Amino acid sequence: MLKSPHANLLVAIIDRLKVKAPSLRFIAQDIGQLEHYEIRPAVSWPCCLMDIEQLQYSDVNDSNLQLAQGSVSLRIGMVKYTDSNNLVPTNVMENALKYYEVENEVFAALHGWKPQGFGAMLRRSTVTERREDDIRVRVMHFAISFTDESAKIARTTIPRPEGTIGT
Repeated sequence: MLKSPHANLLVAIIDRLKVKAPSLRFIAQDIGQLEHYEIRPAVSWPCCLMDIEQLQYSDVNDSNLQLAQGSVSLRIGMVKYTDSNNLVPTNVMENALKYYEVENEVFAALHGWKPQGFGAMLRRSTVTERREDDIRVRVMHFAISFTDESAKIARTTIPRPEGTIGT
């Protein structure tokens, strides 16, 4: 197991989505795959790219523990396959709107779920990215909280000697 709570959170989300959101073909940490490409992004569609967006920390007593609260962003990407206007047949429109189905699958997989060592993931916002290519990206933000014990002060105990002193 990794030591970083951030790394463990991303691994837990990937594992969860592999099982609970089978429509996703590519799940990874967001390192700019949908921005930095020449011909096409190095992903399979639909994809889910995630990152820990922002965490605020507060100290817990004098223990070097910190309570972290913040958000995880999930970018669900799909290529526009067809139009969704009123002139296309129903089956074509449904295919064009599949990204909402994938988004709903991700929401159902993560909302209220508690990765081991973390509080429940709670959806807080969803937005569509404005892009100049044919990639449709929906961004979901989930609130998350956890206690970071990475800098916890190690305490050692020395066993108390048995018997009484001076006898």
